[in-house]
Amino acid sequence: MAPGGGSAAARVSDPSGGPVGAGIGRLTGQAARCSGRLQGGWALLPLVGADGLLRAARAAGYAVGAFSVHTPEMVDAVFAAAEARGAPVLLQVGQRAIRHAGLQETASWVIARAARSPVPAALHLDHSRSWDQVVRALRAGCTSVMFDGSDLPFADNVAATAAVVRLAHAAGVPAEGEVGRVGGVEDDPSEDALAARLASVEQAVRFVQDTGVDSLAPAVGNVHGLSDRIPRLDLGRLRVIGEAVAVPLVLHGGSGLDEAQIRAAVAAGVAKVNVDTELRHAFLSALRVAVNGPDHADDPYPALAEARRAVAELAQRRIDTFGSAGRA
Repeated sequence: MAPGGGSAAARVSDPSGGPVGAGIGRLTGQAARCSGRLQGGWALLPLVGADGLLRAARAAGYAVGAFSVHTPEMVDAVFAAAEARGAPVLLQVGQRAIRHAGLQETASWVIARAARSPVPAALHLDHSRSWDQVVRALRAGCTSVMFDGSDLPFADNVAATAAVVRLAHAAGVPAEGEVGRVGGVEDDPSEDALAARLASVEQAVRFVQDTGVDSLAPAVGNVHGLSDRIPRLDLGRLRVIGEAVAVPLVLHGGSGLDEAQIRAAVAAGVAKVNVDTELRHAFLSALRVAVNGPDHADDPYPALAEARRAVAELAQRRIDTFGSAGRA
């Protein structure tokens, strides 16, 4: 795909509104000048940086659960699960939540709940393709950000991610990037198409070196979402990438993977596993059952409590699979 061409999903806007192909130079220059604007006026937040959590996880051979949240009940459920298991945790604000609930609003739910939680928690912006959005996330209190340039040509992905890394680092916040293209269940499932999306070891090494990312999400056969076909991770590729780079690895698409593959991925160097789709499924499934019951005709709270319970139980099971229980 030519720089500046293709779909809107394959573009990242700089502050002037231009696509990455036209704006990489401006992104780079503005990242170098952003420190004075971003530092100062930062409130002391009840959150920790994700980099310390992930480095500790990689060193000790477990992974931290990174759970995407969409409602205050989901935020409370994830914290309740982490507290019950004594686990560090990341709460993620993704693009779906930003579109419907808002970035500032979702961040405020997490920050308020973190203030009364004893477990170390980080707030992560997930899959951003917008410079403006990263700035807003930093100002909203995110202690970790991800720039997703995976739809871009490799060189453009490197340049745009490096600019966002400099921006995040100016605010004292770690940044994650993606190499290869993880994709979703809606993508072509053929072996040839999957192979074309995989990250190579050489790309992973160069990407980390040239961007300065604090964590790396490589495409190794994982996909976002749930389907009848369980993805098969290229664990050999993942292991070699983990040995070749000095930063923690991130596994996207945790919802669609069985426990055996997740444990093997953690053993190969994954220190953060993203979970979103199955949390939404658990929430909505429990909510549907509850609202159709005889006792909830005019009171939403018992039904929401059932949805919260379902999310908390699922998050606890995932925390056990990741090996992070008792690591808080």
